[in-house]
Amino acid sequence: MSSVVAVFGLGKYQKSGILELKKRNFITIGFDENNSPYSKKSVNKFFNVSFNNIKKIQKICIENKVKYLFAFSTDAPLNLISKLNENLKLQGYKKKDVNLVSDKIKLRKFLKKKMKISQPKFNYFQNFDKISKKKFDKFKKPIVCKPNIGSGSKGVFFANDYLNFLKLFKENKSFYKNKKILIENFIQGTEYAIEGWIYNNKFILGCLSKKKRSNLPYLLDVSLIINYKNSNIISQVNKFFSKFIKKSNMNNLPVHFEFLIRNNRIVPIDFAIRGAGFGVYSEILSKIMQQSTNKILVNLIMNLDIEFNKPNDKTFFLRFLFSNKKGIFKGITNISKLKKLSSFRELQFYKKKNSKVSILKNGHDRIGHIILESSSKNLYKDVVKSDNLIKTKIENE
Repeated sequence: MSSVVAVFGLGKYQKSGILELKKRNFITIGFDENNSPYSKKSVNKFFNVSFNNIKKIQKICIENKVKYLFAFSTDAPLNLISKLNENLKLQGYKKKDVNLVSDKIKLRKFLKKKMKISQPKFNYFQNFDKISKKKFDKFKKPIVCKPNIGSGSKGVFFANDYLNFLKLFKENKSFYKNKKILIENFIQGTEYAIEGWIYNNKFILGCLSKKKRSNLPYLLDVSLIINYKNSNIISQVNKFFSKFIKKSNMNNLPVHFEFLIRNNRIVPIDFAIRGAGFGVYSEILSKIMQQSTNKILVNLIMNLDIEFNKPNDKTFFLRFLFSNKKGIFKGITNISKLKKLSSFRELQFYKKKNSKVSILKNGHDRIGHIILESSSKNLYKDVVKSDNLIKTKIENE
């Protein structure tokens, strides 16, 4: 008789993970806060329920004799999953691990006290009323303000002075509801990201990405070179994880780690125990590893043996499409020329034509993306060509 598993989050980039479960003849129960998610029809049973309603979800899991809980390339349900695993005595994500990485303040304290890693000066506040000009002025400017819990860069902004801070906080106030406010010094530098796994108490490298961020005051990825090669940075990453694994006791998890390099040392920015979104984990990393990364994740949760391939030299360029003003999205220029590039692999739109779009402030404001792929230097030539070809067409409202 087939075992029953639950999947939390049924978006487009979760579909391949759900199909991996179906290959194993699991009966899949899907949960999503959206009533009509992209992968709704890919699961055997669907429940539209808030991830905050643990009582209802736990009842459904018990009634259906759920054996494993999964989430693919999203951290939104991990807090819920870790609590359910503890309550139902299931293996998989542990509450202590999720709590550490999901709360930016806890993570900063852990890195500073347990790992002795240099951190930008930071402080946190229970609510906005606690942040006086006197307290704000103790920070070296500029600063970065973040909610202590959140993803997709929602509510994250950069401020040069107190008046600028007040204005931007007011614009982002909704992202700080029931959350603490983390303020830290802004550090200039190129940002990188690592995709990999902690398996059998060792770090397994998937790939290194070099990132380009948006203009201030908002700090979002606008493009990534994926499977970027830099042996010195990878050496620093291996040293970091060797220490991190010992101090945190984390094991059998995917990791997505964002950081800067300063004075030949890692400066952590963010840490998540899930694969990167937008198909980076499920599709691009699978091509780099020459094996299914969804299969790796399923085996991690089920505590099965895994043989990891070595990453190959394929390089990918992921560029996000966005608008520099409010308006109506009318498409992009030169699509036919873009598709003729030898390295072209994908053009994906998140917004429909004639839909309203906003200035890039968080991940939900992105319009779409393009992906280029090559094992040669031609990729970088095509990156330049694509930058010259593509312009988003935005009409005033």
